[in-house]
Amino acid sequence: MKEKKGWKLGQDSYSKMIVWFKDGNVRTFYSLDWKHKVSKTRDKTIGIERFHKLIKKYGALAGTIDIYEKETGQLISRFYEGIEKPIHDTNGIS
Repeated sequence: MKEKKGWKLGQDSYSKMIVWFKDGNVRTFYSLDWKHKVSKTRDKTIGIERFHKLIKKYGALAGTIDIYEKETGQLISRFYEGIEKPIHDTNGIS
């Protein structure tokens, strides 16, 4: 019997989201960039859209939510209480 191989969450994800909840909990989510586990392709926009659904769900319960590109560690977007905020670069330039 041939073993089915699928995408691995975390390992094959393009992005990760860290949520700092107001109650003190912190959770890390990895993007699901594929339609189903044995999809032939990944799509970064699918994962980001799914993150935005989670942000709507957790918005009022979360303080800060950051989305990072996994490969480079670069901050893609930041939310506070479910509202997107501008990202300021470390040199003070936004």
